[in-house]
Amino acid sequence: MTETVASADPSIIAMELLMKAPATVSSPYPHYHALRTAASKYRMEQPGQGVGWVLTGYDECRAQLRNPALDKSAQRPRMGDSRGRQGARTLLFLDGPEHTRLRGLVSRVFTPRRVETLRPRLAGFVDGLLDDVARQVGPGGGEVDIVGSFGFPLPVMVIGELVGVPPEDWPLLRRLTRAASAGLEIFAPEEVLKASDQALGEMEEYFTDLVRKRRENPRDDLASALGQVEIDGDRLGLDELIQVIVLLFGAGFQTMTDLIGLGTHALCRNPDQLDRLRAEPDLTRSAIEELLRYDSPVHVLGRAAVEDTTFLDGTPLHAGEHVITLIGAANRDPARYADPDTLDIARFAGAEPPETPLSFAWGPHHCLGAQLARAEGQIAFRRLVDRFAVVELADPDIDEIDLEWRHSSTFRGLEELRVRLVPA
Repeated sequence: MTETVASADPSIIAMELLMKAPATVSSPYPHYHALRTAASKYRMEQPGQGVGWVLTGYDECRAQLRNPALDKSAQRPRMGDSRGRQGARTLLFLDGPEHTRLRGLVSRVFTPRRVETLRPRLAGFVDGLLDDVARQVGPGGGEVDIVGSFGFPLPVMVIGELVGVPPEDWPLLRRLTRAASAGLEIFAPEEVLKASDQALGEMEEYFTDLVRKRRENPRDDLASALGQVEIDGDRLGLDELIQVIVLLFGAGFQTMTDLIGLGTHALCRNPDQLDRLRAEPDLTRSAIEELLRYDSPVHVLGRAAVEDTTFLDGTPLHAGEHVITLIGAANRDPARYADPDTLDIARFAGAEPPETPLSFAWGPHHCLGAQLARAEGQIAFRRLVDRFAVVELADPDIDEIDLEWRHSSTFRGLEELRVRLVPA
């Protein structure tokens, strides 16, 4: 890394990261390394906000993500208040037996096999969008915003097809999902939470109507299958079913958009790896895992201790204290990955690949849609590099800080990424 961090004080580094100082938005990795060097787990105490631990190491982050003494249900206590409802409104913020029960029912139908059967349709969506992109740039090539033209429309098409949302409603769900997802920010302001809550309410109303239609006339889609799944006589209630479908849209939309933007950016900054991906199709699966590690769409996950526990080295973690796992830092931990700041699309292709990155979290809240996201990424990037002989930044000399980065405490992504494409 050539970038430097102005301060070696862990309190300053941590606050710059969590409050998204401009340099940490465009390039957080030097700060992650500096914080890990200064204090691999840093204890913060804010007046009126209690104690929070900031973790940067892979092993410690993974351990706490699966620690049963930590809980997610307190992470968004205000969600739903504006409509007179309290508590978690999605599976994302449930823990304990209720979470285990719901996840078990959903897992019965949201299976790797179902994802695999979706691949031909997924490929059709990708090809259709790339047809549009090819028309935009023309046979001689040209510039296009790959986020807006490809990364933004694809996820809702895929999830909409999976769930059973009619194509004419995809634009509506895209708008509502983006607004609802903004409420997942750890430091989301009140107005964002209210807008998120309103969008969630509209999504709940929409999917309540859809599920009722599917109960009357089942189809081969997830909305129908979830309504029929049963374990020992236990089934999803209507509210629970709606909750699960809303989560699928919320969790799968922005992260996939960001993966396409970040992955394209990483490959353009590393043209040798882009050329290798084009020449060696067998590396596609490994390449997606490496892109997820190298620049993950999710950078921060929060938990709260509900009982006394310890960190890996025995340091006490008391009930009521918060834990902030810096996923982006864990995925670049040199103790876990050799040359972590180097993009190597063959990193996960060997007989003994390294540990899976934490981009889909770990433990009880490991992303239910991880297989779908991987499949989307594999098809999207495979088709992109096969379809276009040239994929490069429209301005190869542009500084990172001048790109259109999304200002987010939880996620990392690009609002826009202009690239030059030349059809093959």
